[in-house]
Amino acid sequence: MKLGWVVNLLLAIGVVGLGVYAFHKNKEPKEPSFKLSQLSAAAANKIVVESRARGAYTLEKRGELWFLTEPMQARADQTQVQRILDLLSASSKEKLAATQLERFELLTPSLKVTINGQAFAFGASNPLTQEQYVATMDGVYLLSAYFGSLAPTQADRMLTHRLLSEGETPVGFTFKGFNVTQKDGKWTLAPPPPQEQDRPSQDDLNRWADDWRFASSLATQTWSGKPPTETVQVKLVDGKTIAIAVVQKAPELILARPDEKLQFHFSGESGRRLMQPEPSKDKHGAGAS
Repeated sequence: MKLGWVVNLLLAIGVVGLGVYAFHKNKEPKEPSFKLSQLSAAAANKIVVESRARGAYTLEKRGELWFLTEPMQARADQTQVQRILDLLSASSKEKLAATQLERFELLTPSLKVTINGQAFAFGASNPLTQEQYVATMDGVYLLSAYFGSLAPTQADRMLTHRLLSEGETPVGFTFKGFNVTQKDGKWTLAPPPPQEQDRPSQDDLNRWADDWRFASSLATQTWSGKPPTETVQVKLVDGKTIAIAVVQKAPELILARPDEKLQFHFSGESGRRLMQPEPSKDKHGAGAS
């Protein structure tokens, strides 16, 4: 009985101690935090990136998608744009007056990012914290160098890697020696390979069509204008047809979109899969056994 009383007393003391700790913890002064922008990423519709060494480029939002508008007109890499917009959520523990900007190498910044009219100028790095001085609105802030790496300094680094845009859904492909078409949700390869074991299944064709729909290049460049070895006609669900130029098949596959003046580089393995629907390995194994 005596032992139980002692245990209860110790538990009560522990609870009181935790309460006192929590009370004083809440009373401790919090580190200051200065938000660099009140603009939300969803509200942004124009971005200008100016590099002292590489020049400038402009991005604009049309509907839900971002496009490069200067120095070229092209679809932009949507993921890369969102990385730039991460700057809007940045906060700093330190805010300095926007005076004597030469101290921070901000009179002629190495990089300036302007989002909906709000400019973010990137200057020198603090040798003690390795953070970077960023000037915006009425202050100079210290930010992780990560934010300065979010905006590529070259316009071609912002080009989309998606061969087909988000709204382009294929329902038919016409190659030089065969075609693949969808009707009532079912894909058909014509002419079919003569050997049964070489014929892709409906699942194989579904995966192959998805490979085209979501094809993402290793690199994207402006189209060289090189004549294609053949052209693939891709019919879309809205009735439109896109001509895809096959510029090169090996050692890497290079496909061009003359309508966008862009060319997309794929690995040799990815290229092989795109250029010919094939049966799955499981089917090959089943046929051999």
